[in-house]
Amino acid sequence: MSPKTRNILIAAAGVAVLAGALAFEVVSTRPVRQAVRAYAELIAVANRPGLSDEARIEAARPYFSSRYLASRPIRPAAEGGIVGLPRSISKNFQAWREDGAVWICPANRVGLVHRLVEEDGRWRFDGLVGLLRGRNELVPVAENPDDPASDLSPEGLP
Repeated sequence: MSPKTRNILIAAAGVAVLAGALAFEVVSTRPVRQAVRAYAELIAVANRPGLSDEARIEAARPYFSSRYLASRPIRPAAEGGIVGLPRSISKNFQAWREDGAVWICPANRVGLVHRLVEEDGRWRFDGLVGLLRGRNELVPVAENPDDPASDLSPEGLP
């Protein structure tokens, strides 16, 4: 085998390995990317200017899971938007897979963590998981919607 043929084979093998690694990365991160896209759409709908509170709630309803809708009503926030949702997402947000769901911390890597679940082929908001503190310490929130600690606000967290 000539040195030129050997170099071509090595380059082809390198390209194949890189293409395989890229394909794996694209496939393995698809759920997180889709959930973040759905979450960003929900935040945009919740904060859309010019909508009445009723129109805002109806526009956001398809973005909530059936479990969430059964456990509590969607309410407009006094300052705009929807109760329990942030007004914006930090550019340094954090998102990861957790037991088939995607957890998103929309703040600068410390703050409230929300769960999104896949339901009927779409990612939907499923509520508050807890509070992410420094060093990735998660303080979970109560599951009972009647418990004041499960309210979607920082005040409801320990």
